[in-house]
Amino acid sequence: MKIGIIGAGFSGTGLAAALHRRNKQKLEIFLCDKTGSFGAGDAYRTPYPFHLLNVRAKDMSALEEDPLDFVNWLNTHPATHSYINTHQSVSEQFVPRLLYRRYLQDLLTSIAQDSDSATKITLIPAEVVDLMPQTNQTTLVLSDGQHINVDKVILALGNNAPAVFPFPVSSNVKSINSWDYKAPEQIPDGDPVLIVGTGLSMIDAVLTLHQQKHQGPLYAISRHGLLPLPHSENQEMVTLVSEELPSDFGLLTQHLRTLCNRYMARGGDWRAVIHHFRSHVPRIWQNATIQDKKRFLRHLATFWNIHRHRVHTSIAALLTELKEKKKLKIFAGRVLSVDDEIATLQLRHSHEKIKIKVKWLINCMGPVLGMTGQPLWQSLFKQGLATHDELKLGFAVSQEGALKDNAGNISDIFYTLGPPTKGTFWECGAVPEIRKQCFVLAKKLLST
Repeated sequence: MKIGIIGAGFSGTGLAAALHRRNKQKLEIFLCDKTGSFGAGDAYRTPYPFHLLNVRAKDMSALEEDPLDFVNWLNTHPATHSYINTHQSVSEQFVPRLLYRRYLQDLLTSIAQDSDSATKITLIPAEVVDLMPQTNQTTLVLSDGQHINVDKVILALGNNAPAVFPFPVSSNVKSINSWDYKAPEQIPDGDPVLIVGTGLSMIDAVLTLHQQKHQGPLYAISRHGLLPLPHSENQEMVTLVSEELPSDFGLLTQHLRTLCNRYMARGGDWRAVIHHFRSHVPRIWQNATIQDKKRFLRHLATFWNIHRHRVHTSIAALLTELKEKKKLKIFAGRVLSVDDEIATLQLRHSHEKIKIKVKWLINCMGPVLGMTGQPLWQSLFKQGLATHDELKLGFAVSQEGALKDNAGNISDIFYTLGPPTKGTFWECGAVPEIRKQCFVLAKKLLST
């Protein structure tokens, strides 16, 4: 069997590892990545040790069947020693994301070097720009002119690029993409900077500027002006009974608030409830009405994200310190324009408009939702091989990640996992969810 995996971030690397672990037959994997940075992906490409994982090491194994694989790698790999706190259990630490990149790259190396395995992997540093179904196989058309025939195609595409600014920007104001991690190094230390977005990417940008001792004013703005909340040391076990979780999102929100208040009254922590609720999200999301889902996206998604995607307590403390010292100003509202180094902001719940001087913009708006205009996706839709989910957040897929064509038929050739399944499962962008998808999909592919 020949399997083509398009994208070599966590989704593609994790699937290759899951296939290698389960495979007993002759299997060839073609792992294609347009950046050539195998095992990195956007999140783990950062070169800076102060950009930490947002999850404890014990929850970051790439292998569903071996939950301590990453912890064991940290304990045994010589490159990790200078980053590990020797006074704390490795499993409880939030380690640098650059280490996770090394871990994923080592997984790929181990597959390639496993002489006892029936699996062969070929890393291809080129973009797949088109797919051409043949009688018995599919041809991957690559940007460098290669054509590769495979039996199965997996779209491990990861997140979309950040959304474009929805406001005019004059040419004398410089803009930076949040995933261009080294770009802030070019900002003079006294220049005023406006960061659009207040999520995890904004925190990366602030940390980078703080580490390079930036002295100019830092501003950040988002619709609600909310920051990701900190983790807690309290890891109390919580049991959530699936049958007691309402399917109506309004009732569900009230139920979760009641549970959180109950645990906090006993000295517990709301984070434990959110942590254990995650595994129930895909089922609840799939059973919800389209109206509930749209209301969630409009009104609740921002609040869910700051509770769900948390940061280490030391990072939260630094942000608080920067705000208290007036080095970082957070606005709730939107940018109307940036013209001639003057940004005009419309504050939330106010008719007030304020103007601030800025010389740099950093785009931390997060990945654009929905399927963008990349040639590969357009080809799939044009050929009728794929269709959007009902929210147009990604592909319409089966429970195992098989694409549905424009007639609603489930493919036995084309599959996806990770963020492109957001409309179907919602929670599908973090390691614990994606590695489970890798496990399910690997089992499916190897049984055909």
